[in-house]
Amino acid sequence: MADLNFGGRITLEFAGRKLVQCEADFVVDPSYFEKSAKANHDGSAAYMLKPKLVGVDIKPRDGADIDWNAMLLMQGNATIVEETTGRTHFLTGCQLTGTPKANLSSGEVDGLRIEGGVYRKLNG
Repeated sequence: MADLNFGGRITLEFAGRKLVQCEADFVVDPSYFEKSAKANHDGSAAYMLKPKLVGVDIKPRDGADIDWNAMLLMQGNATIVEETTGRTHFLTGCQLTGTPKANLSSGEVDGLRIEGGVYRKLNG
């Protein structure tokens, strides 16, 4: 039976700096390919693979006095630990991408993604 426990407290470390330890939103995109389908002239199926970067959409809380401009210029390794489940996600040789937008009411920073490098997941 599959382990159906998700979420809980999550720790994100990027380029050697711990960014968040909170209940934040993380959406992992672990595939190196995007696959699409179309029809050939005779109606048979044709499939296409398009390479893409692996990545993680992140919505951390901005409570750690983070210099987002400096973080966007860095390349490093990202480690995401699901403390409740013990799962760990690694992205090596990646960068933060996007435009950080801080919600002053909730402290949540939206518009960021970790992209590139090699993705690996270890089950706890």
